[in-house]
Amino acid sequence: MELNVEEIKNLLKKVKYPGFTRDIVSFGIVKNIQIDGSKVRLWLVLPKPDERLESEIRESVRKTLLEYPGISEVNFEITAREPKYGPTQTRAPEKPALPDIKYYIAVASGKGGVGKSTVAVNLALAISKMRKNVGLMDADIWGPSIHIMMGIKARPKATPEQKIIPLEKHGLKLMSIGFLIDEDETVIWRGPMVHGAVKQFIEDVEWRGTDYLVIDLPPGTGDAQLSLMQTVPLSGGVIVTTPQEVALVDVRRGINMFRKLNVPVLGIVENMSYMVCPHCGYELDIFSRGGGEKMAERFKVPFLGAVPIDPEIRKGGDEGTPIVISNPQSPSAKAFMQIAEKILKAIEHSE
Repeated sequence: MELNVEEIKNLLKKVKYPGFTRDIVSFGIVKNIQIDGSKVRLWLVLPKPDERLESEIRESVRKTLLEYPGISEVNFEITAREPKYGPTQTRAPEKPALPDIKYYIAVASGKGGVGKSTVAVNLALAISKMRKNVGLMDADIWGPSIHIMMGIKARPKATPEQKIIPLEKHGLKLMSIGFLIDEDETVIWRGPMVHGAVKQFIEDVEWRGTDYLVIDLPPGTGDAQLSLMQTVPLSGGVIVTTPQEVALVDVRRGINMFRKLNVPVLGIVENMSYMVCPHCGYELDIFSRGGGEKMAERFKVPFLGAVPIDPEIRKGGDEGTPIVISNPQSPSAKAFMQIAEKILKAIEHSE
């Protein structure tokens, strides 16, 4: 029986990417398959260099293929993208999709409802106060909110080369699916469509001149996160949580996601940390402040800071003027500025 590429590809779909339910074919790391009689040769490209990951995949692939009748030998060429700009020296250099973007910063959370998008928006604005050429991309395809928080109802236009021109406000370049759909429209997409949208927001948007791109991920560890990490070399990831002990499992999920894909974890932000009484100044720990810091210690990642509960944060997000812009002297705005400073120090000093 003569082997064919499609047959080998279907066998490889049984091999799961370590730590995820998704297979290595749909994950996009299988780049080429060659067959010579009963011998199979594979070219795989990992998101980033990782000896343990390479060993696990190599062993699983070899076991799966050699169990199939007609395959007598399996050979590999496994390489990895460099952390910043492309493949390792063992492969021919490829032109990066976004050569002008120096730093990609992902903001994630293990679950919804922790204020992740609020943190992403205010962090992007805080970074823009300290650095030029900052962008903000909303990768939450199912629940976009950046268009609301930034108070934008316009639709983006295109260049003659059919690149989407990001909208701009408060000094940020912005892209969100919320700019492209009607307010009451619901996005019901499966994995491949989500992957296509995330890829398009990276490659088909005119980000030229952008040095720092903050990316607001959807909650959890699904297709949008994996697609983003396939498409760009992230400079680091930020985990947003609330202080409660019950949030621990969700923080672990987010940290493990970044670590399995070799993305540096920049640290944890504790949102809704405490509330300052507007009348007496007393700090009330509604959700037991300090949980985020304990989580950071437990998982051996930096603690970036705590953001208090502040009605002005909610108001600013609803009205399209985030608190870093509307009230820069408030404790909340100052907290975002301090967190942004730590993030910039971490990514710029890692080069």
